[in-house]
Amino acid sequence: MIGSKTLILTSTYPAELSLRPTSHERLRRRFITILHGASWLASVIAISLFAAAIPSWNQNFFHNTGPNRGDWTDGMPLGPLTFAMLYHALVLIRAQIQKAQRSNVSTSHGPSLNQTWLVIHTTVPCLVLLSLLPALLLAAYGSLFRFWQPAVRTQSGILVCNMLNIFARECEPTLYSIGSLQIAGITFGILVWVLHFALLLVSLRKLRRSRLAKQLQREKMAQYARREERSSRASRRGYGSARGSTDRHGAGDHGAWHQHPRPDRYRRSGSSSSSNPKSRSGSQSGSRSNSLVGGVSEARLGRAETSPQGGRQQQNPPEVPIFFIQAPEESHSPPSRRSG
Repeated sequence: MIGSKTLILTSTYPAELSLRPTSHERLRRRFITILHGASWLASVIAISLFAAAIPSWNQNFFHNTGPNRGDWTDGMPLGPLTFAMLYHALVLIRAQIQKAQRSNVSTSHGPSLNQTWLVIHTTVPCLVLLSLLPALLLAAYGSLFRFWQPAVRTQSGILVCNMLNIFARECEPTLYSIGSLQIAGITFGILVWVLHFALLLVSLRKLRRSRLAKQLQREKMAQYARREERSSRASRRGYGSARGSTDRHGAGDHGAWHQHPRPDRYRRSGSSSSSNPKSRSGSQSGSRSNSLVGGVSEARLGRAETSPQGGRQQQNPPEVPIFFIQAPEESHSPPSRRSG
């Protein structure tokens, strides 16, 4: 029997919130990977060429100036080139690991590039560019291919290795072999510099897009906070106005209670006339008419007093005034019955 809850496999839903990369994004990633691979290969070749030129140069030549008499000019580019080679190797290994992880989980597209790696991809090319260019200029200045010159022959066509042909290929072939290695090393070093410049542009573009995305996110959060604040203010204002209107309606109802004619006044007037022992038949006979006239006049007075607040009083039905009429006392004694 199938239960109410169904188990969803891990491979049926994405484990991350990253969007599916488009064809343009995949092409850009491949282009960046190709740049890293080409720069790594060029740096390896340049290191190999300079490393091969240094021993031969030290065996045959020496420097008159500089920190030492060895080939220190060809050793200057080795530092930036080695640093660039290690950086590209690390990036390529990390890309292969991420590719293997993406292949294991088909729906996952790998985490987005965080801020730390963006800073690294921006800082390393800057360091390589700033350090490799002076090193290559120094290596070119201290290289041997600057002394190459064609051989000078005699009138009979014989080549004599003298002071005129000291730097000729036929008289000094080692000079040309070492110079060729230096030219190749400098060429591949320039290629590494150009590739790092392209990688720097790519990383700056990514860093700019990341900052723009963060700025847009901050603006959206600020707009959402302002909207929440406005809604909270509106809700508070509506609650206060509703409460004030309720209080005003309640006060108007209580004030209307005191404006209705009170029946106690008529009851008091009737009792005062009945409690007077000196009243006679004339006054007793006129008490009915006085009470009637007084009740009617007081009722009219009550209506006139309550008329300015008719807007509030119209909600409640008008009360009917109650009149108490006192019965007249007997003016003569009742007839006596004769005993028969």
